[in-house]
Amino acid sequence: MSFNQFNLDGPAVDYFGTVVTYGEMVQIRNAYARGLKVLGVGEGDVVTLCLPVCIENLMLLFACNKLGAISNNVNFLFLKHDFARYTRDKKSKIIITLDAFLPYFVDHLQYSNITDVLIVSLDDFLPDDKKGMFLDTSGMPKKMREVFDVKQITECMMNLDKVKGVNFMRLHDILNVGMNSVVSLPSGPVDMNRDISYYYTSGTTGAPKCVVYKEHSVNAYLEMHAGLDTKDYVGQRCLQVIPLTHMTGERVCAYQPLARGGCLVPRPIYNKDSFGKDLVESDCEYVVAAASFYLAAVKQGVIGPDALAKLRRPGSGGEPMTKSGVRQVDEWLRANGCNIRYSLGGGASEEGGATLVTYFMNEETKTNETGMPLEPFIKIKLEDENGNPVSQGQKGFMFASSPAAADRYLDDEEATAARWYVDEDGIRWGVTGDIAVENPDGSYNILGRASDSYVNEDGERIFLFDIEYSLDPDGPIHQWEITAFKVDESKHNVVAQVVLKNSFDGDKADLVSRICEEYGVDAVKYYEEFELGEVTGKRDYLLLLHDYEGYFAPCDENHLYKVTYSENGTMTRTKITKDEAKKQMV
Repeated sequence: MSFNQFNLDGPAVDYFGTVVTYGEMVQIRNAYARGLKVLGVGEGDVVTLCLPVCIENLMLLFACNKLGAISNNVNFLFLKHDFARYTRDKKSKIIITLDAFLPYFVDHLQYSNITDVLIVSLDDFLPDDKKGMFLDTSGMPKKMREVFDVKQITECMMNLDKVKGVNFMRLHDILNVGMNSVVSLPSGPVDMNRDISYYYTSGTTGAPKCVVYKEHSVNAYLEMHAGLDTKDYVGQRCLQVIPLTHMTGERVCAYQPLARGGCLVPRPIYNKDSFGKDLVESDCEYVVAAASFYLAAVKQGVIGPDALAKLRRPGSGGEPMTKSGVRQVDEWLRANGCNIRYSLGGGASEEGGATLVTYFMNEETKTNETGMPLEPFIKIKLEDENGNPVSQGQKGFMFASSPAAADRYLDDEEATAARWYVDEDGIRWGVTGDIAVENPDGSYNILGRASDSYVNEDGERIFLFDIEYSLDPDGPIHQWEITAFKVDESKHNVVAQVVLKNSFDGDKADLVSRICEEYGVDAVKYYEEFELGEVTGKRDYLLLLHDYEGYFAPCDENHLYKVTYSENGTMTRTKITKDEAKKQMV
């Protein structure tokens, strides 16, 4: 069965039992567009969307596009920490946000250029018998409970009248206005060169940059996949856990499944601790989630021997993973009844999320391959530090050319020039910042970031991911990160930041020497689990990069060194007994 214009009765979205068909989706999109137009939104206006994974976010992306407006897609923590950068500097006068997010930036509103705030509740599209289901936050992690604190939300909503010069409205009231409105909507032709959306880099290397996409970028992304057999089918249920505040969430997890006639299953609570359970309960065949979500599920164990029997496409992207990690995820999938292997995708978001795509790699060779370029649309090249091509199987700096690439970084010519360049043949290349190797079959392994390295005393560049990928899958380490701390002008200490398997019941103090000897690292720190970035939901690499205390290094049979590093490149060591060290270890 192929999707066509007559499949309008098929489900497009299933939000906890509230089903929106493809035909209804168009009606809702138009109603939101008319409501926003009545509110004064027009062509070229910037509408700030600060929402979780929900029906409203998807419909508003379409509605803004219908009006010729620009969607400005931000995480609420961006607004909490730097409100002006994400609203005033974008010339946005309207914010559409979840009620739970509003307390984090409400104090900024009356000192801003915002005139209208439209408020969404997670209950708005829920069936009557499920309204209030998010009031119980006991199963959420601590940070999630802080966000969805009912008392905090209620107090904020009751005091909105104290915020002067800003109109607060329920988004569903705007929807009702649009349902009853007869105002006309733009009917074309579409300007393919207009700015359509703002998204933001993750900020792991500093302040996030605003990435601008043109209308043609989204169309190119979908068209590049049109003839590719991705094993999708009409009616396939697709679990959505990546917010549409990310480009991946928008294109890979929303637009692409819809283009194939799939049914989106939004889950607004971004919670790795419930990922396995949510995946089972959603009854979905397809999911894309951060690698950290899968590793959290691995640690939580088997749900049931047939729990994931329906799952056909367990996908991930954006984070390279060690062979040990891939093996653990595959074993977890099989133990829960899924007979399809874990599929990794790669490619910088600035390249439109389509730089490299993995679909069903060879069973015998697949580890962390990230797929083949979507020829003839995508071009990839690998070069050494001097700009010379590298041979197949050799590491190289990865450059990509894609018709789905972003247009620029907003108001940042220097960053734009550093990210893209046009060669002598007129091809526009993106400097991805990744290190990769090409495999004999034409697929690529994206090994890690070029910045994930240091230069040793002999002037040789050492890539830390080489150590990470050497992890023994049968060893006691569940997951780890390798970091290099500078300790003087020419020397670095390489440390292992380690989460152990639940099954490990040995001596952590003795394990320090074993890890250092086996992998050639200088010190070890144990973690109960890795912190995830509040914005990205991925492992917080920036936090680990600046985590200087609590390391242990080998000393002698009965002692370890407790090691502390510093921002200014110094190191101190204190000799302590192994018994004392064990008391201080996680």
